[in-house]
Amino acid sequence: MIGMHIARELIDERRDVVLVEKDPEAARRASDALDCMVINEDGSRPETLRKAGASDAEWFLALTGSDEVNIVACGLVAAESSSVKTLARVENSFYSSLSAAQRRAFGLHVIINPASATADAVAHIVDEGFAEDVIPLHDGRLQLRTVAAASVPAFVGKTLREAKAGAGGGVLVAGVVRGRGMVVPGGEFEVEPSDILYLLGTPATLDAFLGQVEGVKSAAKRVLIIGATSIGERLVERFLDRSKSGFLGRIFGRKRLVTVLESSAEDGKRIARAFQGLEVIHGDSSEEGVLEGAGIGKADLVVCATESQAFNVMTAQLAKELGAKKAVAITLNDRYMSVGSRLEVDALVSVKGVVAAAVLETVRRANIKTIHGFYEDDVELVELRIDSGSRVSGLSLREIDLPKGVLVAFVMQGDEMIVPSGSTILNGSDVIGLVSRKKSIAGLERVFGDQRGV
Repeated sequence: MIGMHIARELIDERRDVVLVEKDPEAARRASDALDCMVINEDGSRPETLRKAGASDAEWFLALTGSDEVNIVACGLVAAESSSVKTLARVENSFYSSLSAAQRRAFGLHVIINPASATADAVAHIVDEGFAEDVIPLHDGRLQLRTVAAASVPAFVGKTLREAKAGAGGGVLVAGVVRGRGMVVPGGEFEVEPSDILYLLGTPATLDAFLGQVEGVKSAAKRVLIIGATSIGERLVERFLDRSKSGFLGRIFGRKRLVTVLESSAEDGKRIARAFQGLEVIHGDSSEEGVLEGAGIGKADLVVCATESQAFNVMTAQLAKELGAKKAVAITLNDRYMSVGSRLEVDALVSVKGVVAAAVLETVRRANIKTIHGFYEDDVELVELRIDSGSRVSGLSLREIDLPKGVLVAFVMQGDEMIVPSGSTILNGSDVIGLVSRKKSIAGLERVFGDQRGV
């Protein structure tokens, strides 16, 4: 699933992709769905990798469900060519702890652990402060909010140029959901009452314009994690660690209570042995009274992290109805994202989306990082740091030939967030945010790379 998704993302960004898939049926589906060469052979065999031209690639991505296959394949490719960079998906946390020297010995440049990456994503939004329809960015200094256009009368029936002037210039419409698609709007785009708007700005600016959202920065002193899965275990690790040190530790001290609810007695005992100070409750959360007995109504944060994404979404919704202040559901893919806005669940975190974002950030030039993917269409909010050697350093935005349809969302200069205009000058170390379709990413790499295009 992840390999197919990342291949599609790379193809959408106009990259040449060769996909190797051992299973005949999966290879057939990939060949039908993707505009790339698909080789139906075993990717851990040297002759298959030579056939695929792996030694001539810029990147070799090993994304199967087997850690050993991925590591062996990366090692084989690295042995054939020192110029190919390799990336392996691994599930066992042991491999993530390999030293730099050990990784070089295995021919590994980058390792991505889906469970760890997903847990990091959840812990990150908790650190930054989040709520339903509020997406924190840049340590909470920026927010992306989803609102119905009808609830913002100052925008309806007006062009964005007119609406921006009415909002004081500090609020940017980063995207518009119209019908089943997503529009990256320009200044002459006219807002209709049925549109859904993604508004970007500082929390203070958005609070002044839309009203304050309750509980965005509320403390998560009581955390309930449902599911002693690999993601659940990594979440326990992050939350217990954050209760002792760092920003959250300074706020909450050592008083954070982390509880895991697990239906398997064996898995419950395993995670209890692994972490001191962890409360583990054995019970099936789908049975009546179990969630209430686990104290869900008093929880500041509930994270549903079982192996079933449907169960996670429904249980997170139930948690909100039972009194939990915030609820997060872990999903395997983006299937449930389209109904997220109609639920009370505060956040849906997709494993597939998290891993894809990590892989794409790694392989893209110009250090282009996805900070939000709009599930409604092939549109992303990306950011990059202007390198001192970049060809755009010292230029104004109007002097830069951006790909068509790309919207400059913000410029961070030090701690200051600027809603940019055409006269905004970009300097080395500035961080620039852009709303772009995936097909324009390669163009952004060319524009914002250094003199060598890196």
